[in-house]
Amino acid sequence: IQAKLIKQIYKDRQRLFASPPPMSIGLEQVQRQFQPALDDFVLGKISESEMLKQVDWEKRWFWSYEGYKPV
Repeated sequence: IQAKLIKQIYKDRQRLFASPPPMSIGLEQVQRQFQPALDDFVLGKISESEMLKQVDWEKRWFWSYEGYKPV
């Protein structure tokens, strides 16, 4: 549901603004101390599995990552 909503907001912004400002999405699960791992993942410096390991996803958040992956 979240990914679908985000996609719709993105499409609406494209339609409403000639030059829409950049859009960011935050994940409440990931504590600030793990931001460097997220940055490295977004920049392609580390793999998805390495990012999950570095943010300690399985221990710190009981929801499956697969549900958040589309976001």
